[in-house]
Amino acid sequence: MIENKLVEKLKEKKYKISFAESCTGGLLASTIINVSGSSNVIEESYITYSENAKMKLLNVKKETLDKYTVYSKEVALEMAKGLKDKTNSNVCVSVTGIAQSDDVCKCYYCIIINDETLIKEYNTKGSRNEVRINYTNQILEEIYKNLA
Repeated sequence: MIENKLVEKLKEKKYKISFAESCTGGLLASTIINVSGSSNVIEESYITYSENAKMKLLNVKKETLDKYTVYSKEVALEMAKGLKDKTNSNVCVSVTGIAQSDDVCKCYYCIIINDETLIKEYNTKGSRNEVRINYTNQILEEIYKNLA
């Protein structure tokens, strides 16, 4: 499973990881924490579901939210940068998007590994929970791929 491989890779590199989650609602951090030995790699994690939480905890600008909406790559980037400033983890991951049923759901996620930044869009379908699981698996795969 990807979370096992990711925890091993993070341990091997002696990296710490932190998450700022919106639409996944803590599933990224929870998936990592399910792995034995994850206490060696996970630093801290935030569920910033509301705009207010994004601004208060991660320093996302109100202007960015107003101009691009909460479901944007610009917000994902500001979330990840705010997380990096707050935690100084080697790997900082943010995700924001929509996880509604019966439609194509879209998220934007940002991964910062040391000083390298990657922003991606991911689309999927399914029930609300299936969408959250799909987002989580996609993001964990992308983190692993970029650590290799």
